Formats: sequence, C-alpha cells, structure tokens
Amino acid sequence: MRNERVGVFGLGIMGEALAANLQTDGRLVVSWNRSRKVSSPCFEHDIIKATEKSNILLITVSDAAAVADVLKAMAPALGKDKIVVNCATVSPDENLALSRRATASGAAFCEALMGGSKLAAVNRKLPFYLGGEKNVIDRVLPVLEPLSSVCLHVGDIGTASVAKLAMNLNLAMQLEALCESYAYARTNGLTDDQYFNVFRNNTGWNYLCEYKEPKLRSRDYAPQFSVRNMLKDIRLALQTDHTVNGLKLLKETEAIYSRGESQGLGEEDMIALLKLIQPD
Repeated sequence: MRNERVGVFGLGIMGEALAANLQTDGRLVVSWNRSRKVSSPCFEHDIIKATEKSNILLITVSDAAAVADVLKAMAPALGKDKIVVNCATVSPDENLALSRRATASGAAFCEALMGGSKLAAVNRKLPFYLGGEKNVIDRVLPVLEPLSSVCLHVGDIGTASVAKLAMNLNLAMQLEALCESYAYARTNGLTDDQYFNVFRNNTGWNYLCEYKEPKLRSRDYAPQFSVRNMLKDIRLALQTDHTVNGLKLLKETEAIYSRGESQGLGEEDMIALLKLIQPD
C-alpha cells in the first residue's frame, strides 16, 4: 500500500472531524482553512505549501464556488501525483467542471460525498459515495475506509453527486415530518417518553429518528447538519430535477427551510425547524 500523504482543505464541522481522525490514524500531513485555525492538527495557512505537502487532497468546503476557489489557489502546486477528492456536495455538472479544472493542472480527481453529519464523522460511521475512475478510487479507498461505515463506488464523476442529493432530499422531508409529528404529539398532551416509546415500535422509526431523539428531548440546536446546508442541497436537487411533473413535496419543503433561514435558524441544526411549528 502506498504511503499516501493526506491533506484536509476546509476545517468546518466535517473537515475538523476528518482531520482529527486522520491525525489519529497517522495519515494527516497537513490541514488548511481560509481563516486561521492553528488549533487544528498539522495546520498550514499557506495553501501552496499545504498542497505541496500532500498528495491526497480532501476538499471539505461548503459549495461549488468555494471548491473552485480552493482549486484555483492550489493549482500551481498540483501535478500528476496529486488526487483532488471533492467532499463538498455540489451538482453533477459542477463536479464535472471541477474535475476538468483539476485535471488541467495535471492532477486526478474524484468525488467522495459524505452521507452523514458531525456525529457520524466523529465516530467513523460516514458512508462515502464515490464517483470517478476505478484506478483513482483504488488509491483513495485506503484513506477513506477507516473513516467510514461503507464506501460505495457509484460510477463516473457526477453519479455520486446524484446519489448524495437524492439521499438528502429524502432526509430533508423526513426531518420536517419528524418535527411535525413530534410537535403534534407534544401539544396534544404526550410526554417525550410516551411519544418516543410508541414511535420506536412504529414502522416509521429509523436511524434519523434515533439520531435526532436526544436533540429533540433537550432542544439542542447545535448543528450536526445545519438548516442552511440542507437548504443548499434541496435547491441543488430542484435545480437539477429532470422529472416530468416536478418534485412537488420537495418544493414545499424548500419553502419551509427557506423560512427557517430567513428567521435566523440557518446556522442551527435542522431540528430547529421545530421552532417554526411550536416555538420554545
């Protein structure tokens, strides 16, 4: 197995978790962020130096524009031994365009989109949806597999973006349904224990419910996955929708998340949508 030198570019919620676990694994050689985060392991503020130190470059920033900015900044240090791994959720066409930019600098490119949020990243339970050429994926897998519950090579570049957006639009709608179900039960007299005891024995119970139960009970809105980030993904799904009659429920869900952001909930966890139904 090659001694790959891994760098994490973008130290938000997910990037920090990945960098910490890669440091534990002895694989991290550098971490970079636009604003200084000197407490992060192996931090280097100069992106050219950070790029030179690593040959597997995990980009964990927020959107396609931010990924493009990172690629532009690191381009002078890219070359044939580098693999740019885009972990940011972008549209399929955006990932294809980003791939062309990376390969124009001599690097290889793949997408490795994360199917979980902060707790999954910390606990090494992230599913990764991978898109790209098999020889590139094969080099990246030994880095990602110790961080993950499963790594799924979906297909060519762009296919992992489709898979991630399909999963997230489903989660976005489920999350709103969970908040509405919970609010209905609580305002009609059920306690938390009564509600969750019944729900755990219902066919609607799943990992999302288990994951969000403690946050609902304690009204903990610290972000595992923020309203703003999910709204971004909902809008990407709507922009790339090719169904004949449109995603009507997703359009209604987009309006709810948009209202949440406009009312100051954008940086809070998705369960903060509960405040739109039943304020604390």
